[in-house]
Amino acid sequence: MYEKTFNYTKVYKIIYEQHQELANIIFSGILNNTNLDKKLDNIQEKSKEEKDHLRKLVFIETLGRFKTLKQKHVSNIEFMLKNGTMFLDMKNPLNNDYKISENRILFKKLKDTNLPQSTFEIRDNCSGLKFAFPIIEENKFLGAIIITFNEQAISSLLMNQYDVIANIILREEFFDKEFLKGSKLYKNAHKKGFLHNTLILKEIKHKFSKNVDVLKPEDKITNILYSIGGKEIPKSYYIEDKKTIATIIPLINSITNENQGFISILTKGSTIGLFNDNYEAFSTLFILFYLALVLLFYQQKVTNILDKEKLREMMQKDKQILEQAKLAQMGEMLGNIAHQWRQPLSAISTVASGLKINYEYNILDTKDIPKQMDLIVENTKHLSKTIDIFRDFIKEGKALKNINIQEKLDECINIVSATISSHHIKLINEIDYDNPVTLKMISGELSQVVINLINNSKDAIVQNKIKKGWIKIIQKTEAEQLLIIIEDNGGGISSDIMAKIFDPYFTTKHQYQGTGLGLYMSKTMIEKHLNGKLEVKNGKEGAIFTIRLKLSSSAIKS
Repeated sequence: MYEKTFNYTKVYKIIYEQHQELANIIFSGILNNTNLDKKLDNIQEKSKEEKDHLRKLVFIETLGRFKTLKQKHVSNIEFMLKNGTMFLDMKNPLNNDYKISENRILFKKLKDTNLPQSTFEIRDNCSGLKFAFPIIEENKFLGAIIITFNEQAISSLLMNQYDVIANIILREEFFDKEFLKGSKLYKNAHKKGFLHNTLILKEIKHKFSKNVDVLKPEDKITNILYSIGGKEIPKSYYIEDKKTIATIIPLINSITNENQGFISILTKGSTIGLFNDNYEAFSTLFILFYLALVLLFYQQKVTNILDKEKLREMMQKDKQILEQAKLAQMGEMLGNIAHQWRQPLSAISTVASGLKINYEYNILDTKDIPKQMDLIVENTKHLSKTIDIFRDFIKEGKALKNINIQEKLDECINIVSATISSHHIKLINEIDYDNPVTLKMISGELSQVVINLINNSKDAIVQNKIKKGWIKIIQKTEAEQLLIIIEDNGGGISSDIMAKIFDPYFTTKHQYQGTGLGLYMSKTMIEKHLNGKLEVKNGKEGAIFTIRLKLSSSAIKS
């Protein structure tokens, strides 16, 4: 059961991150297409006619994209001014220039931090995953763009990609009562105070030919499932009469910490049912097997067998750690690629959308076409260059090579720079280019460690909500040693866990965000493979990780 819960919680996290990446691309495209960051400054000082004209332009430039994005379950795009006034609501474009209500916590938090915010939130016909981005020009907060994916975006991906029945049940108390009176989008669920989304129910019926009433278990089980959904921790439950496993994932507003409903994922559970039906037979077989095993232990040398088994388990554990670390690094690398590609993809999308809209509104100037095509070509070249950088990084083998350390560190910075800048974190480069250093080593492993340490610094700054975050990369030589230092202002490491951070599976991140393998593998690579040292201490504002490599070594161990 734990494995089911863990796997589907991971799946939900992946779906959340997929929509976060898409929202990032949508935001960048809109900003490039409308130049709002240039136009919203001093908007309140403009006349009503000037505001309406700008609003009309933004609406026209966004409309085509908004219609296309509805297929991705984007239910609304809102443009907010810095004083909390609704500048443009794409779903209700005639309803504007009103102050938002005091319970729009998402906008308040974004305005306070000047950082992107995201959460699951119930807001009438725009409920679902919400991603809010600040519009900033010359360090001035001008407003925000809020992109909403309705809850069907979550259930559809679950059903289409994982072949499960996925329903979403929402708490009625968070909806406006007047809205619910005239809405056909929601209907009462099996328990009072909860609602079904009728579009999700139609999709379930279409895909699986099953009505939600047929899927409903007996009242006792229903109460248990709703009770799980009302808590904060996901859990799976076996429904015996249905031979089904229900995995319940609570939907928590990450800003208010309020439970707003839950996802119910139904999967086949026949193997568990079979085990329950044949429990006695399994118990008997287990006892016989145990007795046979005891006899075998007495026939052979018990101590030797146990020693061999212990060695095998240790080898298996090391193998699992290595595989999990590789998966974690692959996830980080995919994230870096996504950030590197976001800007050129957004630029290409913006140019293409602009040409299409100008053509549709018969305002296309053919003189502009070559210039626009050149922009697309330049951005495709940038995409191709990015592929080459990451391909070379991934292809690096285990052979010893003479490596220029300064060039290797520059390569690491190029890989993570887009990810770092997307979180408004300053990267401070203090690499000593005046004194080039060349060492014989396995270059790919040094790169992996440096990138992992930079990503850890980024995660600490984001997790601790540091407003003016920075990461400093220092490279210097000292007492026949090469020092590579990664320092940040992320708040540092608590003294009670400092001694544990290099242990396998120890992580300070949320249980579904970290594997606890990054620092363990980094220390292993530096100390066992590169014959160096990896140290950590706290500075004035954050953690300081130091890699020490010997300059005197003619070759570093592989």
